[in-house]
Amino acid sequence: MGCFFVLTSAELNTRKSILGEVTSRATEAETRARQAEEKGDGLATSLAQVTNDHAWMCQHGIRHIVEAILDAPENATGVTDMNVRACQSGFKDGYNKCLNNVNPFFSSRFTDERSGFHGVDTEDAFGAAVDAYNNLSIPALYRIEAWLEVEDYVDRLRMLFNSAKEGEGTSDANVE
Repeated sequence: MGCFFVLTSAELNTRKSILGEVTSRATEAETRARQAEEKGDGLATSLAQVTNDHAWMCQHGIRHIVEAILDAPENATGVTDMNVRACQSGFKDGYNKCLNNVNPFFSSRFTDERSGFHGVDTEDAFGAAVDAYNNLSIPALYRIEAWLEVEDYVDRLRMLFNSAKEGEGTSDANVE
């Protein structure tokens, strides 16, 4: 035969109270678990975005930034000027060394009066070209640098460089 327990009203209230507390704790634990899961999903999404941004910067962004520097008209002009000044300085130096080597064998003295660089200080001109290049200002870099300071810099760089055709250089004209 079955056993029946008879609960008094006080015992019933105690058990209801315990059941209510357990239910409340279970609900609270479920809420914390759901919040932790949502936070974990958010972190996973953030990690995926950061990983994607990192990969894009490594594969495309850095190359585009370097191309913006190399293709900038200011850079091309600075490099050309340095090359011209270096050649002129080297030519004058070589011409003078040749004169120094030849003059001991001839009774008449040869001078650099016929040289196109007679009286020109090519070393100072080369030094000035190097200084100008070292102080070069490329406007595209200021825009890129400003964008690197904002939170969504990768998205902005993507928009900037995706507007330029892939495989073409990114000149200052392309960097708006």
